[in-house]
This record gives sequence, C-alpha cells and structure tokens, in this order.
Amino acid sequence: MVSSSEPPSTIDASKLTKLISLLSCGDLDEHEIARIADVCRQAVAEPAQALQTHYGAEAARVAQYDPSGVLAFIIFIELEDYFAVSDTVDELYEQVIDAFEQPLLPDYPYDDNNFNTIGDFFKWVDQQLQTHHPKYCLINFGESYTHDFQVVLVHRSEVTEILALCSQLQLKAEPC
Repeated sequence: MVSSSEPPSTIDASKLTKLISLLSCGDLDEHEIARIADVCRQAVAEPAQALQTHYGAEAARVAQYDPSGVLAFIIFIELEDYFAVSDTVDELYEQVIDAFEQPLLPDYPYDDNNFNTIGDFFKWVDQQLQTHHPKYCLINFGESYTHDFQVVLVHRSEVTEILALCSQLQLKAEPC
C-alpha cells in the first residue's frame, strides 16, 4: 500500500486515464474517463475548490483532513458503482454477490465459516471468485472515511498493473 502525507503536485494524465479505465473494468467510454481525469487534474491544482465545485462543501473538507487522499476520493465517488463499502464482512460480501447476475456466488456462510481474521474472509471470497468468476478479484482502494472496508472488483489479470499505477500516482491500494 502506498501512502504519502503529501498529495501529488502533478499528475500523469495517461496513467490516470489508464487507471480509471482499469478500475471500471473497461466499462466507461473515453469521454467519461476524460471527464473524471479532468476533475482529478483540477483537484491537483486546487483540491478544496475542485471538491467544492464538483461534490459540495462536505467533500471539500477532505482536502483539509486528508490532502493525500483527494484523488482516491474523487475516483471512488466517480466509480462508486464499482465499489463495495461496508462496516461488516457479510454486508461487503452481499455487495460483491450483487455485482454478478450469473452464476450466482454462494451465500455468506453465517453458521459455517472458519474466519478468524479479515484475511481469512478475503481468502474465502477470493476462492469463491476463482470458482465462480475467475476473471475477477478484489483490491482495497483509497480510504473510506465512513466504513471499515472499501474494495473494488477488478480484472484479476490487471491487478499488477493497477497496483503499479496506484503506486506511481501515490494512491492507496493493495490486494485484499
């Protein structure tokens, strides 16, 4: 995971657009990706102003209490439909289930699990994804200010590239 106390002073537009495309699993068109990247570039120059303009006064506070998290915050807000956020692992897993129509993932094993740690839970989720949707996996991305977990479902084959881009752009990200 990359974490810097200082936000980036410049941003590589091609890396940013590639990351946005990868985090959305290639679902967004180039105009939408360019719009999101433009908001991110505005936030590099004037974080509080960009957040205020695009997301309101409450969002603008992120620039004050987590200046290094502004870009991840924007990407999360813009790609929120691709993320699962929750305070509990069962609710998080329900959101992962909802991402797929067929084949369905098994229900959360409330009464029959060996989860001693969060790592055990994520290992189990990864096993379910590999069995039912092997193209996908989860990564932790950014910092949720209101929930314990904030993950995004991405193409498994692109995880290394996604994590490298996040590192280069000074964004928090790590495998689940």
